[in-house]
Amino acid sequence: MLPLNILLGHVVADHAFTNNAKIRTYSNGKLLGHIVWSILAILAFTFDTLLKSFVGILVLVGFSSVHAVLDVLRVKWYKKNKRVVDLVELVGIAVALVVNLLFVGSLGNSYLSPEFVMYLMGMSVVSVGITYVFRNYYPAKEFLPDVDGISERLAIFVFVLASKPLLVVASIAIGLLYRLIFVKKVNHTWWISPASGLVLSFVWKWIIY
Repeated sequence: MLPLNILLGHVVADHAFTNNAKIRTYSNGKLLGHIVWSILAILAFTFDTLLKSFVGILVLVGFSSVHAVLDVLRVKWYKKNKRVVDLVELVGIAVALVVNLLFVGSLGNSYLSPEFVMYLMGMSVVSVGITYVFRNYYPAKEFLPDVDGISERLAIFVFVLASKPLLVVASIAIGLLYRLIFVKKVNHTWWISPASGLVLSFVWKWIIY
């Protein structure tokens, strides 16, 4: 399994622990703060490998610079055409993947095993990746709060990969109960969220194992 540390750093920087849609509205200090956070996130998954060589440092500086430029561009173009921003973000993921694959040899012997990196990638895709689709494409509510959905799918992912079917069922039941008590207004994302989380979790388990 290939080490995807650079790609994971990029995904964490732009999607984990933050509402991706809000990043597009940042300016000045907030935008600079996000760029600094992004560099630190990328460093967190690559410092023990890329900082060991001159080529690795160049890769790190180069990719971090590209990431920063794309951050500025999506903020700039968000005001003109929101759909262009989707393309910018897709380019960011593509560049991260290409750079990762080109310099995969430099990422060997990381303190994070390739399997664990893939596990963390799966957690990101199942949790915030699905939320990204909800916010941008369907039902296309850009600032949709989805903390309950993210937590539910994250629990499903952990228990599916741990082969704990009863806990998977419990996670889905607790998620539904939470929505009935606190959200109350029923909508179709109530079943789309756990269903998509369940499918992707099994796909990721197949990839890893």
